[in-house]
Amino acid sequence: MNSILNQFNEKISNLVKNYVENLIFSKGISSFTDDLVAEFAQFGSDLTQFVIEYAEETIFRLSERKEQFVSLKKDKRNVVSIFGEIEYKRRYYENSDGEKVYLIDKLVGIMPKQRLLDNVRERLVDSAIDTSYEYAGGHAAYGVKISRQEVKNEIEELDLNQSFYDKATNKKQVENIYIIADEDHVHLQKGGIEEPRIIVVYDDIVSNGKRVELKSKRHLGGLYKSRIDDLWEEVATYLEENYDLEYVKRVFISGDGASWIKTGLTWINKSINILDRFHMVKAVNSIAGKDKIENKIRLFRKLRQMDFDGFKDICYEILSEELEKNTRINKEKLMKYILNNREGIENYYEYRKYIHGCSAEGHVSHVYSDRMSSRPMGWKSKNVNNMSKLRLLKADKISVKEIISKQGKIIDLNKYKEIKEKATKKMKESLNIKQVSIPAMTFGKIEDRIYFKELLANVAI
Repeated sequence: MNSILNQFNEKISNLVKNYVENLIFSKGISSFTDDLVAEFAQFGSDLTQFVIEYAEETIFRLSERKEQFVSLKKDKRNVVSIFGEIEYKRRYYENSDGEKVYLIDKLVGIMPKQRLLDNVRERLVDSAIDTSYEYAGGHAAYGVKISRQEVKNEIEELDLNQSFYDKATNKKQVENIYIIADEDHVHLQKGGIEEPRIIVVYDDIVSNGKRVELKSKRHLGGLYKSRIDDLWEEVATYLEENYDLEYVKRVFISGDGASWIKTGLTWINKSINILDRFHMVKAVNSIAGKDKIENKIRLFRKLRQMDFDGFKDICYEILSEELEKNTRINKEKLMKYILNNREGIENYYEYRKYIHGCSAEGHVSHVYSDRMSSRPMGWKSKNVNNMSKLRLLKADKISVKEIISKQGKIIDLNKYKEIKEKATKKMKESLNIKQVSIPAMTFGKIEDRIYFKELLANVAI
């Protein structure tokens, strides 16, 4: 242990000496800091290797180990740390029951076949949530390029179907709960699309200048395909665990009227179907046509009056004047869309004083589209699901560190408890050494120290 500290001491001395002799006149501060990062990364790699091998040697010498395990062979293993790739020596042991194990890997928490240390995986996944796989792979570990395929594999292998949230200790009492729902359209590598769903639950809004924030916001979603009931069951469970539902008067489910959204009405008590204003206005504007303000006014008046027969009459009047066949077909589809969502429109006008507006399109754009569909790229279905859930978790401020920590990595150390305790004690005892001071004004030769002091004096003047 003394040797590694002395090595650190020597490195600092050489770096400071290099600063004094070369920095001001030649390299400049930028080049020096680049060199410093490289030096410290290498030192971090060397130190990590040293600590692992030091622990291995400590285990090897323990009488408790000798009583339980026989050393079979010694080999090398490579792992990627944040400092770069590390190669360390380890021993393969066997006990009287025929169990074979690398004790050092068990005791420091490195799984069989694991190449990336957990904090590298954290960096990798955290970066991949917002950037390309290639960029994430190039910035997770110093001096190591992790392939796009390996990044993709890390995302695909994550188990995100578990809960990462703490249950509420006290259920909230609110009169209204708001649920907004929508989906994105993501292209697949082999053709076709997937539609990751997004559901946002909140219970009020807060004005923050020109912006409006949703209170107690929670995101749910991912790929559900024919399992849409599973998604709404998750929503219902979340409401049950976090709200006093007897106190709640209304739960507004707002969206574009899709059948999967209306499924929520069968799962959520006191729920009210709302066709969000964005889709309603978009449809009416398209039916009315460009620069047809009078038609638009007439159509909206009929909707506010909930006169759907009158709305249909105006639509047919507009259709009779439309000469372009495809435009006429499209307008007729939009008319049917409005009429099929009569309940959602009636509820919108009846409960308008409670409704804040629907921001589903904005959530889809911000949470999903920015990463998965706004740029030309192809995805695998599994990664569409996992990337969707990762972005939802990030939107709820769940850290990647917490996600990685819950990936089922369980190392049973009960068999090795005595060895671990003895090895830990031995290593702690070895740290009771004379403190090594990091040089500041004591590096180098006497001439160097005098020069450095004079330099600082001149700068002070």
